[in-house]
Amino acid sequence: MEHAKRILLPGLIVAAITVFSACTLTPSTPVSAVEKQNSKEVDQQPRVPNEYLVRLAPNVGEPVIYEYYKRFGIKYVRDLGDETYLLILSDDPGPHEMKSLIQDESRIKVVQPNLIHWDYR
Repeated sequence: MEHAKRILLPGLIVAAITVFSACTLTPSTPVSAVEKQNSKEVDQQPRVPNEYLVRLAPNVGEPVIYEYYKRFGIKYVRDLGDETYLLILSDDPGPHEMKSLIQDESRIKVVQPNLIHWDYR
């Protein structure tokens, strides 16, 4: 019995260490890589030039849109309902710049290009 313990116990320890190290070495997909892939897909989709959809947090008004995007020459802001606005700019900085400006802003939930959806009827 003592001989079996001496052989079995080190084997179990080695097996446990191997399993643990394999789990810790398994690469996980970083969130930033997933976000980059999603933004590349959005960039490749056809969009209406100079137009963005902006969704605000509840009880936040239209002035926050002017606060962040007035430097790009706001031509038009239209309330589409449900805290969503259509924003038309004269100088389009591109989707990446639009998103990076509000990265740490909690009053603006989402800004995305106004995408073109084709109807194949």
